[in-house]
Amino acid sequence: MSPFPEPWISIYIALVGLIVGSFLNVCIHRLPLGQSVVRPRSRCPRCGHEIRWYENVPIFSWIALGRRCSGCALPISWRYPAIELVSGLIVYAAWWRFGWSAAFPIAAGYALAMLVLFFTDYDHKLLPDAITLSGFVVGLAVAWVNPFLPAQEWKGVWSSLSGAALGSGLLWGFGALYGKLRGGEAMGMGDVKMMAMVGAFTGPFGVLITIFGGSLVGAVVGVALVPLAGRSMQDTLPFGCFLAPAALAALLFGRQIADFYLGIVIPTP
Repeated sequence: MSPFPEPWISIYIALVGLIVGSFLNVCIHRLPLGQSVVRPRSRCPRCGHEIRWYENVPIFSWIALGRRCSGCALPISWRYPAIELVSGLIVYAAWWRFGWSAAFPIAAGYALAMLVLFFTDYDHKLLPDAITLSGFVVGLAVAWVNPFLPAQEWKGVWSSLSGAALGSGLLWGFGALYGKLRGGEAMGMGDVKMMAMVGAFTGPFGVLITIFGGSLVGAVVGVALVPLAGRSMQDTLPFGCFLAPAALAALLFGRQIADFYLGIVIPTP
């Protein structure tokens, strides 16, 4: 039961999500470059102008500044407020769906991590260890109370460990097999570490949903985009961009998908 009346708690939750989104923009920009996300303070990546606090208010400052940096007057990408907005929606949607329960911070934190991984892989074809390995550790730590795993308490811990082993093992195995057969690298270790994180949060069945869903969507999009891009599928499509949304679906709907699948394979008499 919240100590604050509506609609104030909803407004507060959404504002927290927007502020987190502003920080995620920093993570997306700096983590692939190996820079600290704490120091120095936020700056324009082109002219180095230090962003004042009133220029860093999520969404509002972008509009008030006319979508341009106050230092160099160059345009500020629409992606910055878009990520802030998506972050706010993620946090609010998680609270609206799960309320004050363990599922709220787990779902919100996991979804925000997938948002960062999507954009770092899209921009740099890099899945930072600061997200994947930290996420793996957090996934194991919350397994005891994670309601998205098939079972909680000690069974949840086992499900988390086995999911992490299966996720990382499958992708490592696929990559090693591809390397032997084709003499190239199918995917980097970042994907392997990402799947260890996914498995820690979603368990073995969530891993299978993520890999299957990400591969299916990636293949469909790849077939459509490669002729337009004029490049190879490997150059056009970072796999993490497809794993991220599939991993989120696996967390939120993994049980329903598992029940639906098992109901088809093993019909109830």
